[in-house]
Amino acid sequence: MQKRRKWLKLVIGITSFFLLTSCGVETKQLERLGLITAIGFDLKKENKIKGTISVTKFDPMAKVMTNLISADANTLQTLRAEENLATDQRLEMGQLRCVIYSKELAEKGIIQLVNALNRDPTVGNMVYLTIAEKDAFSIISMDEKKIKVNIGTYLYNLIRQNVERELLISPTLHEFNHKFFDYGQDPVLPIINVKKDKVAISGVALFNDDKMAAKLSNDKLFYLKLLTDEYRTGSKELEFDRDEFKNIINTQGGRNFGEIYNKLFISLDTLRSNTSIKLVDKKNLGFKVEVEMDSRLLETTNYLELSEPANMKFIEKKVNKEMESQIKKLLLFFQKNQVDPVGIGNEYMAHVRGKPISQKEWKEIYKSVKFDVQVNNTISRTGTMD
Repeated sequence: MQKRRKWLKLVIGITSFFLLTSCGVETKQLERLGLITAIGFDLKKENKIKGTISVTKFDPMAKVMTNLISADANTLQTLRAEENLATDQRLEMGQLRCVIYSKELAEKGIIQLVNALNRDPTVGNMVYLTIAEKDAFSIISMDEKKIKVNIGTYLYNLIRQNVERELLISPTLHEFNHKFFDYGQDPVLPIINVKKDKVAISGVALFNDDKMAAKLSNDKLFYLKLLTDEYRTGSKELEFDRDEFKNIINTQGGRNFGEIYNKLFISLDTLRSNTSIKLVDKKNLGFKVEVEMDSRLLETTNYLELSEPANMKFIEKKVNKEMESQIKKLLLFFQKNQVDPVGIGNEYMAHVRGKPISQKEWKEIYKSVKFDVQVNNTISRTGTMD
């Protein structure tokens, strides 16, 4: 029994020794690593790319510091090699959070650089891809004292919270690959800009293949999301001529409020939606877009008489008509710029038999597509106006 106890103590002692020494080795390795959290790419000149990385490093005093390293090269692999030569730490991509491509570079094509990320096993599929309004360097070199955090972490949190609030379509590496390599739908990526020492989303970049072809402003993002995904808790403000609602404006005992506006603004929230896009006329390339919505009327800039069911139906009709108009304009804007973020091509290819068509062939067909848009929004609840 005593021998067994001695043997057990010996085993425990040896195991503890290796565990403690291995922990020490890991600590030293961490101090020697530079964790890349963000990468920015700019077009330096023809056939030359400037890459800038934001590197988080740890010193023996347990302080976290961020360094910027820039280099010029032709490929991502060479960029990383050049950047490694400029630091005493081994650079690792495992903590990469965000990649920024300059607008100039995006207009020429980014698939070469995206594929380099795809081939790196240390880069996760949930990395966010973005487009800089101007150059990527001005964003990635933002002073951390102004944004209070590492730029890679800041951009990741900025995009994630807007995706979660249903204000933005998820721009992960996985989503980009899915839409780029799946003929019949084009990718979209958020555009970020620096204005008055603040980094913000200024719209989304619309792609034709891997080239940025157009920009969509923030006020149109609701309709893009409506066409490509389902809302669960969405919100939207709509603008109308006030005279259209004069018969249902409640004057509150002869007093008329809201005169500071010459428009009537209606705010909807807790919005749920489901959109279907169907090819209804193969010969004439006719597509029907049907949007089913349920929402709450949260706010209006004039008091409206909401106690009458007929008035609620009137508001629903106005909302439906306005949304149909905006969606139709947006689809025509996509068509004009030869971008298909909605996936009209997917629907066409799913219902046309025969030899599969190429992306180039679909773009030619896309020019002749016609759209019929129908929105059916039910206002099931109201806020405090009534």
